Amino acid sequence: MKKSPPPLRSLARQLAAVQAEARTLGMFVDDRELLACRRCGLAEDVSFAGLLITNCWTDSSEDTGLRFKKITSGKFRCPKCGATVTVASEKATPKTKQVKRKPRK
Repeated sequence: MKKSPPPLRSLARQLAAVQAEARTLGMFVDDRELLACRRCGLAEDVSFAGLLITNCWTDSSEDTGLRFKKITSGKFRCPKCGATVTVASEKATPKTKQVKRKPRK
C-alpha cells in the first residue's frame, strides 16, 4: 500500500483536530448516525447551530442535556434509561458497485 503524500497527511491531521475541537464544543461532526433509544424515546438531534442535542419524541424542542455514552464501537448507553443503543450504521466510505460493461464491437 502506498503512503499518502505529506501534504495529504498534514490535511488529514488538521481535519481530525478540527473535528475533535468541534466535538469538545458539543457540535455534531456527522461521523455516525444520530442515536435514538427505543425503550424510553430519548433521541439525538442537531440544532440549527450544529450542536448535538437530545430530546424526547414527545417534546422535541428542548435539549435535555443528557448525552449517550459510548460503550464500544457502534454501541452506546442511553443516559435516561440505561438501555444499550446500537448505531444503525457507522459512517464510512460507500462501496461502489462494479458494473460489468459489454465489450464494444
